[in-house]
Amino acid sequence: MHRLETAEYRPSTNRVVRNYARVGYVPVTELMEERGVLSSLFPPTYRLLGVCVLVGVCGAFAALVFDELVGLAQKLLLAGIAGYQPPPTGVPAAPPEPLPWESRWWIPVVTTLGGLLGGVLVYWLAPEAEGHGTDAAINAYHQQAGTIRRRVPAVKAVASALTIGSGGIAGKEGPTAQIAVGLGAVLASRLHFRGQERRILLLASMAAGLAAIFRAPLGMAIFAVEILYSGMVFESEALIYTVISAVTAYAVHGLFVGWSPVFTTPAGLMFKDPVSLLVYAVLGIAAGLMGAALPNFFYRVRDFFRGLPGPPHLKPALGGLIVGLLGMVFPPILGTGYGWMELALAGRLSVGVMAALLLLKGPAMSLTIGSGGSGGVFGPTVVIGAMLGGVIGYFVNLLAPGLQIEPASLVLVGMAALFAGAARTPISTLIMVAEMTGGYGLIVPAMLSNILSFLVQRSLTEGSRYPTLYISQVPSREDSPAHRSVLVRRALRLLEDGAVDPKEVPLPRLVTLLRYGEPLPVTRGEAMLVSVVVKKGSTLDGRTIADALGNVPRTTAVAVLRGPELIVPRGPTRLRAEDQLVAVTDARGYEELRRLAGLIPAEDGKMEENRV
Repeated sequence: MHRLETAEYRPSTNRVVRNYARVGYVPVTELMEERGVLSSLFPPTYRLLGVCVLVGVCGAFAALVFDELVGLAQKLLLAGIAGYQPPPTGVPAAPPEPLPWESRWWIPVVTTLGGLLGGVLVYWLAPEAEGHGTDAAINAYHQQAGTIRRRVPAVKAVASALTIGSGGIAGKEGPTAQIAVGLGAVLASRLHFRGQERRILLLASMAAGLAAIFRAPLGMAIFAVEILYSGMVFESEALIYTVISAVTAYAVHGLFVGWSPVFTTPAGLMFKDPVSLLVYAVLGIAAGLMGAALPNFFYRVRDFFRGLPGPPHLKPALGGLIVGLLGMVFPPILGTGYGWMELALAGRLSVGVMAALLLLKGPAMSLTIGSGGSGGVFGPTVVIGAMLGGVIGYFVNLLAPGLQIEPASLVLVGMAALFAGAARTPISTLIMVAEMTGGYGLIVPAMLSNILSFLVQRSLTEGSRYPTLYISQVPSREDSPAHRSVLVRRALRLLEDGAVDPKEVPLPRLVTLLRYGEPLPVTRGEAMLVSVVVKKGSTLDGRTIADALGNVPRTTAVAVLRGPELIVPRGPTRLRAEDQLVAVTDARGYEELRRLAGLIPAEDGKMEENRV
């Protein structure tokens, strides 16, 4: 959408001229044709595919460089100063010897130093690099037209390496995603990409970085198009591009690090007994319960730190200090935790250690990232899920040994189930965990656990302030500003033709261009698009959509405008005074809506003017 710059636009349908002029908008298609950018928004497919290959190469090298930075920071800080070396991945061995107490006193020093250095770097140079980078990439897609400042990749890489390398509880995936997306944004600017083309390149960049660092090309290609929404919605038209970039990144990255999965799992993990599905169902429900609690706790810790007085660049140091004190008592919580997860998969971790990681990893992650530290939430979350599966597996074998379920199977499925619920990504998580571990034999029970976790988590967080780990997610495409222009063009074209079927106009945001003057016909029959303003104390004031419109014949709510906010109306949506309710109805339904809204006084039936 663009503001009218020269002359007023007058569509062929005279009755809507006044509405367009009042808002000052013109159809996007005409302005794009006028400015020569229509071909940029709808480029040839092969041109974009070629750029995605280049993005894949950039993502692979971004992952390689960031991995080296994290290793260097950990060698200098956590291992070099505190003397603590977390167990490695890829070579499951016995748990490391307990760290002597004389060395543990250095742990809070190191975590505080890492938080301080990372905080100063982020808040002085690029505040948007704070927190977990995947959420920033989602926000860039929906709200910022795929634009990211050029300095963000470098700042994010160094700040996250300092956070993780000093023992902060954060993952590599968020920083890698934001670094790769930042590089993709720079490339998009160089090539003068705009609109949907630029957003697709953002998703391709995210998929490339994640596919490289986790060696999971298919899972991450799907993850990039699934993570945008909190419902079961995919950005399906971008999938072909995320696949190309993910495959390229995986191939280039593999030339340097090899092709084996990130985590080593025991051989022979297979689904063999249908009765065991009951145990996996319990795991899915438990993961859903924890997936509902984790985002709420995480963001409440973040809000607490944001409410503290003082410079923001010092708050990550405070979070690092508290994490360091916890790490003194229980060092295994420090870092990503991938090595401990691999020990759990190998069956070499006691139930006590797994239970402690299950209880402490989430709060420690919240302190690290919620205080302003830089790092991802995927890594710690899958570690928590693995420990949940390990604890459940221990008690299942203790109480029902006849089931003969390998504890490692529940550890692996738990990795996927918790993140599938907490992030609302049940499909991509299923595939990416299978690729990261090579555990393809457990696809069936993982499907069950993931979906149950997703359903339980969504049910428990309905109406919650913080429903998922990624607060920039929107429920569906209808709620994303990224899709506004496409459907605006469609709606305007249909309106000018004089016949609009409501089924062809799915986005309530379209009516913001009309400003709701007189009713607009939307079919060749009697249906019309109407708007009423809810008066204080009227029948509609305080009632839900389902209750208010249930007895109004042939009427469907389209949108509710509340100040600057546009609400997608659903049954439980409660109307308030001064809300603008937009609906499709007929003349009789329109009159009834005006009466319910208090626009027709009961004493004389005279209609008041519906002012905008």
